[in-house]
Amino acid sequence: MPLRHLKRVRVQFNPLDPRSTAAREFLARVTTAKAAKSNPECAVEPRVRNDAAPPVVAVEFASGARDQFNVHRMTVDDIAGRIKTVSDQMAVKQSLAEAGLKFDDLRFDVRGT
Repeated sequence: MPLRHLKRVRVQFNPLDPRSTAAREFLARVTTAKAAKSNPECAVEPRVRNDAAPPVVAVEFASGARDQFNVHRMTVDDIAGRIKTVSDQMAVKQSLAEAGLKFDDLRFDVRGT
């Protein structure tokens, strides 16, 4: 899983809680060598708990935006998809900025042709 546009990833879970499957799988994906190579500056912080709280993934993007969500009813692909959506939006805005454009200045025609 690429860590582009991420500054920090925190994964909190109780390893004995069956609801933590997606959190454990997500942590395994973001700690691979390939993921670390995609953004060596991203801090991955696993937090193992021993309480009954639901597993949580919290991310901070390079832009400073933050997102935190309970993952007890999510799959690892749901978690990755949610992060990828925001990362893709940031990539588009960055590309537009490099071209001298602002996303907010663009107008889209959504009427049918």
